Amino acid sequence: MSHTRPVVDKRNTGAILVGVLWLVLILGLLLLGLNRQVQLASSQAQGQLDAVRAHWLARAGVERALGVLADDATAYDGTSDLWFSDLLAFQDVELAEGFVLRVAAPPREGTAGDKPRYGLDDEASRINLNRADRRLLSRIDQLDPTQVAPLIDWVDGNEEAEPGGAERGYYQGLDRPYEIRNGPMRTSRELLLVKGITRGDFFGEDVDSDGLLDRRENDGETTWPTDSADGKLDRGISGIATVYSYELNKTLTNTDRVNLKNADASSLVARFNFTQPLADRVVERAGDINSIFDLIGERGQGDGADEEDKTNEVTIEWIAEHYESLTLEDEDRLAGRVNVNTASRAALEAIPTFNASVADAVVERRASSGAFTQLGELFTSGALTEGQFREAADYLTVRSNVFTVRSTGYTPSGASRSIVAVIDRGGDLPQIVYWWQSE
Repeated sequence: MSHTRPVVDKRNTGAILVGVLWLVLILGLLLLGLNRQVQLASSQAQGQLDAVRAHWLARAGVERALGVLADDATAYDGTSDLWFSDLLAFQDVELAEGFVLRVAAPPREGTAGDKPRYGLDDEASRINLNRADRRLLSRIDQLDPTQVAPLIDWVDGNEEAEPGGAERGYYQGLDRPYEIRNGPMRTSRELLLVKGITRGDFFGEDVDSDGLLDRRENDGETTWPTDSADGKLDRGISGIATVYSYELNKTLTNTDRVNLKNADASSLVARFNFTQPLADRVVERAGDINSIFDLIGERGQGDGADEEDKTNEVTIEWIAEHYESLTLEDEDRLAGRVNVNTASRAALEAIPTFNASVADAVVERRASSGAFTQLGELFTSGALTEGQFREAADYLTVRSNVFTVRSTGYTPSGASRSIVAVIDRGGDLPQIVYWWQSE
């Protein structure tokens, strides 16, 4: 019996083998592509997760700032307060291994411009443009004289243009028209809408608005922005101006001030230990005065005027001692007063009757003896003359209520996110009145 061997077509076998190899190669490439897509998706997901983590680290910095402000029990505010500088609370705080938050502010005046201060930025250290009158605005070196009138028109609430100013018609006539505010500005950056104020005027060399002298802000024309390369940071109008600050119309112990416009004699006797004749005289005069200092020299006459251990004359010394207990205003908030304990020299020099030597005297007094605990110490310490104190007192305070928080979160992968928040602590509960976050 014979067997016939099958005939193998070697050409078909070779073609099949080539086809299988191509199939394996294609499947391999597909698997590689799929693996790459999985890796990319995983990387993107990890990146998004790190961004979320960094954001919440920054949020934790804001919450920490709120806590520090809530715990601040001092009646006055100055550079010794923990909100101003607290390395333990604000400098590279590690909440978990490699997960860090940082709350930084512009450097303390007189220190290196590229080294942050770990704390909050006091809005009362600046000039409030919503409250400033022409006299004050004209003293701000960062404002050109041609910008003063348009700024007054922007906030004054009427349609009568100042000489050289601009009202609704000007803004409606622009190629891209917009409405004039005609009221208090809500954010500092609203200044960029005012006629004649450019981004260069507003930011100066500080294009990232962090108050720190970065390399590109100190290299002349090498990189944008063009700067003076003098080792100092020009922060433009933004470095000296605010729209948020105010003082509560309360005493330093948070009780009601005595409004001299409607006070009765018996309350003046009880509150300030006045003689009855002096109390009667102050009530008689109070309706006609424009300033608390107008009462200086008033004396009680007649029976009871010589009563021992009672005050029978309003002197500059008496007003200096009791200034924070007196008012002529009914409003709950007195807008825009500058905190002499935190203001820069530039802000102090803008105050009417101040000059470089007066600003230096205030700064030297702060450095040698600490913060002013009440405004009258400007006079009693000798930093201001009587005339200077009388002229400047209504522009000044020793307290702060609104602060800027610049918080950044960092993850081990290098992801970072930042938040800038403006916090108003003057009410029953702190309120966030401005919020910006990086994407």
